[in-house]
This record gives sequence, C-alpha cells and structure tokens, in this order.
Amino acid sequence: MESTGLNKQPWHKQVLKQIIGIGIAGIFLYFAFRGTNFEQLLSYTHNLNLFDLVVVFSTSVLSHLLRAYRWTILLAPLSERKISLWNSFCAVIYGYAVNIVLPRGGEIARLVSISKTENIPWVGVLPTMFIDRLLDVAMLVLLLGTSILLLPLGEMNAPWLIPAGVGMCLSTIAGLILLPFGGRIMRFVLSRSLMLKTVPVAIAAKINELSLQFDQGTKCLVDVLNLPKIAFLSFAIWGLYWANFYFMLRAFHLTGQVGMDKSLVIFTIGSVGVLVPTPGSVGSYHFLVSQGLQKLAGINGDQSLAFATVLHIFCFILATCIPAALCFIGQSLFVAKNKGDELVK
Repeated sequence: MESTGLNKQPWHKQVLKQIIGIGIAGIFLYFAFRGTNFEQLLSYTHNLNLFDLVVVFSTSVLSHLLRAYRWTILLAPLSERKISLWNSFCAVIYGYAVNIVLPRGGEIARLVSISKTENIPWVGVLPTMFIDRLLDVAMLVLLLGTSILLLPLGEMNAPWLIPAGVGMCLSTIAGLILLPFGGRIMRFVLSRSLMLKTVPVAIAAKINELSLQFDQGTKCLVDVLNLPKIAFLSFAIWGLYWANFYFMLRAFHLTGQVGMDKSLVIFTIGSVGVLVPTPGSVGSYHFLVSQGLQKLAGINGDQSLAFATVLHIFCFILATCIPAALCFIGQSLFVAKNKGDELVK
C-alpha cells in the first residue's frame, strides 16, 4: 500500500517543490502589487466595519468546523467507535496552518493528526481525504458554471458560454450522483477488451489501485442516509466561504458597487486561486480577487488589493492559526491529563 500517496520523495525534490511554490507566489505578488500606492492601500483599511470583520472570522471558523463534521461521516466506516469532531476539527485546522508555510504539506499534517488521535490506519484515511478534495473540486466547477451564466454575456458577445455554463452545472451534478460508483466504473472501463489491449500493465495496476481507494473513501456513501447530509454540508461549507467574501465587502462598504451576482462571480474567480500551489494561497488569491474587483466591479487597484489582503489575512491566517493554537493547547492538555491518570493508576 505504499503507493497510496505517502511515498517518500527524495528531499531535494520536496525542497524544489517548495521553492517553485514560493516562486509562483512571488510572481503573482509582483503582478498584483505592481504600481500600488501602499499609503493609499492602507487608508482603505482605516474605516472597516468591526462587526463585519468579526462575522468573517466566525464564518471562516464555522466553515472549518462543518468540513471537520463532513469528514467524520467519511471516516465513520474506518472506526468501530464514533469519530471525535474535536480531533477531526484539529486535524483539518493543522492542515490549513501547515499549508501557510508548506504548499500541500498540510495534507500530511492532517493525515498524521487524525490517524494518531483516532488510532485508525492512514491507508484508510487517505482515500477519504481524496474524496473530500474531490467534493471541493465538484463544488468549484458548479460555481464556475453558475458564474458563467451570471456574466454579462450580451456585452461579451459570447452566446456559447450559456451552454458551457449549463453543461458544467449538469456534469457536476451527474458526477456527484455517480461518485459512490466511481471505483466500479473505473474497473468496468478497465476490463473492456480495447482498454486491456491499449493500457500498459503498470498504468492499469495504478488505475485498479485508485479504484479500490475510491471504494474505501466512498464506503460511507453506500448508506443512503449519508448522501443528503454530505450534500447539505458541501453546499453549507461553500456558502460560508461566499459569506466570508460578502461580509468583507460590507466591511469595506462596497456592497453598493458589488452586488450579490458580481460577488459570487468574483468569489469564484478568487477560489480558483486557492488551487495554485503557493504557501497559504499567497499571491494567486490576491491577484485574482483584485483583478476580479477591478474588471467586473470597477473598484480601483489600491482598494481592491486592500480588500483581497484583509480578506486573505482573516480567512487564511487568523481563522486558521488561532484555532490551530487552541487545538494544540487543548490536545496537549488532554494528553498530559491521560498520562497523569496512568501514573496515578
């Protein structure tokens, strides 16, 4: 099972990946902040609405909590006892915190944390993390399709975008419906005579292994009662992400210039930046959000960058690092208490 995704890569390859990630972040930061008047940028942060900032922080933490709860549902078949929401939340938060420094390094931190605290094998946990990520990709594609339909297509003279948006939405819904059967579908396709003749044995073995991981990660979806809960939680998580964006617009007093439809489109554009492997989505998120505000809402460059920067600080740093510190303290105290009880015995 060593090929499930935790293969140890040579240290120089890992270092190279981190250097590339930092380099990509630097490039995006350069293009985002090029020509910026930093004094003017800071001036836009002087009159922020404190209540809305508190809401942004709160909804960010709540979205992490809902993700942790969704993960407990995915993890349920791996343990005879109920998965702790606290341990799941801490693992998710540790993952986000590590990602601020090491792009994609948080996946390992999250995996190790939940495996250790819940005493479940990482080879079983890994597929659930893959499904968790796949659900996010599906939601993002659905958002992209919806955003395309909200764009001013008449001004863009691109009527073909309408069927493209509808197609993305429908294909995402179909993909989510077929998700529990993904492993079986892969094995069925692989067993066809044409595939047996054309696919190399090594690749076929990898695909077969991936299909088995799919079966492991989607075990919980066999229970029909879990499907509505996972669907609701997935929409709720991304709904809270959008709420973060909207309440930050309120904090900057920009709701008059950026309506609900434009906020959804710009939010979606910024979400694409999260997929870029930079430390904590630095650079890519700033660039795409600020460009979206400038191009679609006519917000000036300095104000749009101030917005993107403050939003990033609250959602990607404060709402991650503060809960991560509390999780670390809480779990450390729990371990110390258990050791003390064992000594007494």
